[in-house]
Amino acid sequence: KRQYDDIFVKLQLGRGLSNSSGTSKCISIIVHHFLKELPAELVCSHASYILQLIESANDISLNQYLNYRLFGLKLSERKPQVDYVDSVLGKVFQVITQYSRLDEYVKVVDAFLDIVLQYNMDNYLTIILDGISIRAQSKEITENELSSLQSIIVKLLAHFNLVEEVLALSHFAEILHVMYGSSRDVVNMHILDKATRNGYICDPTTIQMLFEISQALHDCLDVFSVKDDHHEQQAHLISRFVQLVDYGAEMEHHLTFLVECRGAFGRTSELKFSLWQEVLVRSSNNLVMKAVKDANNVVDFVKSCIAFNAVTIPSIVSTTKRMNLYLETIEVALLGGLVCHADGLIHSAIDCLQSVDQSEGLILQNDSNGVLSWIRKLCSLLVIIPGNPEQGVAYYPRSILALIESQSWITPQLRLRVFCAILSLSATLSQNKLPYHAYNTEVVGNDQLFYGDASYHQELEALCSSVLTKVIDSVLQEPHKVIRGNLALEACSYILSAYKASSEISTICSKLIEIAKSCLNVNDKYMRNTVRYMDKQLSSILGDATTVVVST
Repeated sequence: KRQYDDIFVKLQLGRGLSNSSGTSKCISIIVHHFLKELPAELVCSHASYILQLIESANDISLNQYLNYRLFGLKLSERKPQVDYVDSVLGKVFQVITQYSRLDEYVKVVDAFLDIVLQYNMDNYLTIILDGISIRAQSKEITENELSSLQSIIVKLLAHFNLVEEVLALSHFAEILHVMYGSSRDVVNMHILDKATRNGYICDPTTIQMLFEISQALHDCLDVFSVKDDHHEQQAHLISRFVQLVDYGAEMEHHLTFLVECRGAFGRTSELKFSLWQEVLVRSSNNLVMKAVKDANNVVDFVKSCIAFNAVTIPSIVSTTKRMNLYLETIEVALLGGLVCHADGLIHSAIDCLQSVDQSEGLILQNDSNGVLSWIRKLCSLLVIIPGNPEQGVAYYPRSILALIESQSWITPQLRLRVFCAILSLSATLSQNKLPYHAYNTEVVGNDQLFYGDASYHQELEALCSSVLTKVIDSVLQEPHKVIRGNLALEACSYILSAYKASSEISTICSKLIEIAKSCLNVNDKYMRNTVRYMDKQLSSILGDATTVVVST
C-alpha cells in the first residue's frame, strides 16, 4: 500500500491512498492505466477516492466513460461494502445518465450491472433499461453496442430464476427487437436455454414470445451447415421448447400451436426439418393420450391429432423415423378407438417400406433387427385391429408378405424371420380367445367379431400353409452353408413352439431338420437339442387330421 501511495504522489494523482481527502486535476489516460494495475481489493476499499479521481480526469487524452467502465469492472471483481455501494452508484449514474450515445452508456452500465444485480437494486436496473430504450430509439445499433447489449441480457438471464421474470422486465422486448445478427442469435439461444431448464411452459404470453424467438433463431439457420455444432444446438433448443409447451386443458390451442410450428419451422435443411417434425408428431400423440385419459367426448379432437400426424409424417426424410412414428400413431389411434384411421396408417407404414430404394435398402440391411422389429410390431398391432370383412382377415399379413418378397435388399435371414412373425400372428388370431385386446372397448377383437365364422379360420389356415411353404424356400436361398443350417433349426423351433403337433407340422419340421443335417456337423449341439425338442413335441401324433391347430 505504501508503494501505491508513493506512485500516487509521483504521478501527481493526489496525496496518496492513506490521505484521500482531496485530489488534484489529473490526466485521464494516466488515471486509466494506473486504475488498470490497481488490485481490485484496493479499488473496493477506496472506491470513493477512486471515483473522485475519475471525476477530476476529464480531458481529451482518453474518454472519461472508459474510466467509469474500468472502475465498475474492478468493483465487480470483489464484493464491495454495502454501506457505500449505493452512494458510489448514485454518483456514477448521475454522470452516465447525461450520456447521449448508446455505445458509451451501455458499456458503463454493463460494467456496473453485476453489482446492481448482486445487491438487488431494482431502481438502478429500471434506470438502466429505461436509458437503453431511450438511446436505442430510431437508430441502427452498431456492432460494439450489440456486444454490450448481449452481455447485459445474458447477465439478466443468469441472475433471475425464471425466464418469465426476465421477459417481464420493462423495455426487455423492445431492446431484444433492436438486436440482430450473431448477438441476437446468442441472446435467443440463452433465452431458450433458460426457458427449457425449469419444466413445462404454460403461460400463453411467454409461449408466444418464445415462439417468436424460436422463429427468429430458426430463420438464421444455414441450410448448408447441417453438421455445424452451433446450429445443431439451436435446433435442439427449438425442439426442446416445442416439447415443453403445455396449454393444460386448452388442448385445441396446443394443437393449433403445433400446426403453427410445422409451418414456421419447415424452411430448413432436411435433417433439422425431420427433427422438428418428429417432435411435433410425438407432441400430438401425447395430446391424444392426455385427452383420452382426462376428458370425455374427445373423438373429434383425437381425429384432428391423427390427421395432423398423417400429414406430417410423410414429410420426414428418414425411413426409420417415419416407420417408428407410424407405429406409434397407430397405437394412439387405437387408444382413441379410431379403427379406420389405424387402418389407413397401417397402409402408410407398409407403403413406407415399399418405397425404400436399393441404396437405402442396403443401409437398412445393416439394421435388419430394426426392420424386423417394425414387422413384429405391426403383427402385434394386427392382433387387436379388427379384420376387414370385405378384404379378409389375412389382407394385411399378405400385404406384408408381398412387401418382403418384392424387395431385393431383404436378406434370406430377414425374410425367414418375417415369415415366422406372420406364422405367429396367424397362430394367435386362430385362438378362440385372443391374448390381449385394445384398451378402448369400442375396438372389437377378431375373436368376437368373427366368433363361430368358419371362413375366418379357413382363411388363416390357408395363410399358414402358404407361409410354411415359403419358409422352406427361404432357408434354401441362404448361400452360406452354416447359416443355412442354423436358419433351418431356428425355423423348426419357431414352428414347434407356435403350433400343436400335426402331420403337416411334422412334414415341414422334418424337411428343416434334413436341411440342417446337410449343413451342420452331426454333433452340433443346437441341432441335437432341436431334434430332441421336435421328437418330444411330435410324439403325441396319433393319426390326427392334418389341419393346423393353434397351440394355446
